[in-house]
Amino acid sequence: MHEETSEVAMRMLPPLIRTLGLVAPAVAADFARRVATRPSPARRRPEPAGAEPVTFRFGLAGLRWGAGGPTVLALHGWEGRAAQFRGLGERLAARGYRLVALDAPAHGRSPGREADPVVFADALREAAAELGPLHAVVGHSMGGASVLYAVSQGLRSERSVAIAAPAGVGGVLARIAGRLGLGETARRRFFAAMSQRSGMPPEALDIDRLAGGIGQPLLVVHDHEDAVIPFADAERIAGATRARLLATRGLGHRNVLRDPAVLDQIVDFLDARAA
Repeated sequence: MHEETSEVAMRMLPPLIRTLGLVAPAVAADFARRVATRPSPARRRPEPAGAEPVTFRFGLAGLRWGAGGPTVLALHGWEGRAAQFRGLGERLAARGYRLVALDAPAHGRSPGREADPVVFADALREAAAELGPLHAVVGHSMGGASVLYAVSQGLRSERSVAIAAPAGVGGVLARIAGRLGLGETARRRFFAAMSQRSGMPPEALDIDRLAGGIGQPLLVVHDHEDAVIPFADAERIAGATRARLLATRGLGHRNVLRDPAVLDQIVDFLDARAA
């Protein structure tokens, strides 16, 4: 669910989409839906050293660090990839855990053309069914929102971590609509199209609705200077779930996922012996 476009595109798109929304709101709304559900094609990169490629029964792909031990399942954010969990995987493997990081549908080596938070959550459940009992699930950005949704709907794990995650899909969609310059009619049609796609209204994925189903220990990690997902979302998640909030400064949306000090604290939280 795309919240970032190039600076030039963001200067040009809003006036164009605003005008299109006045004369053809359905077309403008469909354009916004495509922006929100179709990741840009990513350049193929070599897999990080030490990671073992894995493929699941129905085609999902990912990477694995560690040959055995308790299993941790991880999922990246929009237009991310499994390799972003290299630092976490190496640390967990050194402590005797196995980290399996997914390429989400329509990302990396996994099949598909479109995705949304519910599709991401379905991927977590599909992988968990093959992996067996999970020690923990970890998600970054939209992957974090999908972790919260999947856990609230019965995905079993002893611990979970949400890194730079939004507190609700509605806020994400509103920011996309605002950045594209959608008028009110096109905005309503955009929200309706996204609801129809996922099979539920955006408010059903809000943390206030999900918190009652999240019973295991949860760590929320977020940077104060995150320009993609506001820090206030982390405060909402932590408040609704009574989770521990690890707040950072100066790392932004992506670097929080690879900062050594942050990763060490996440591993300490996930390590049952240390915890």
